Parts: sequence; structure tokens; C-alpha cells
Amino acid sequence: MGDPSRGESRRAPTAVVTAFDKDVDYIVANSVVSRRGVPAHSEYLVKWKNLPKSEATWEREDDLWQFAEHIQNFKHKIVTRTLRA
Repeated sequence: MGDPSRGESRRAPTAVVTAFDKDVDYIVANSVVSRRGVPAHSEYLVKWKNLPKSEATWEREDDLWQFAEHIQNFKHKIVTRTLRA
């Protein structure tokens, strides 16, 4: 009988990349999520084009790679609001 592990890959699995089939209208809010033992990460409440605001969803910053410009615009608006206050 042959080696049972034959054909199994010893390489790490490829990274899973999230791609959205919809487009961002604008970003409503952000939140830093931190849990014990897990590195903190940012999430953004995204209002999607052609969907009502009630269907906005929280998405991890890493998953919104294709909408980096929207994130930068949102961060710029927050800084601008903070400076004016």
C-alpha cells in the first residue's frame, strides 16, 4: 500500500481574499475591535450603493482593500472634524 500522505501539500494555504460585487456609497462609522488574545483590528460600517442605509454592514478594514480610497476619505473627514471642534 502507498504512502497515505502522498499528494498532500506541505505548503501553507493560500490567503483568502474578499472581493465585493457591490460598490461603496460611503462609510458611516468605524470601530476598533479588540478581544483578549487577538490583535485589534478596525471595522467600518459601509453604506452600499443602491441599498438602503438599513442594510449597511460592518466590514473589516483588511477586507475593504479594493475601497482604500473611501477609507482614506473617511479618515480625512474625521481629522477635519476633530480639528474644527
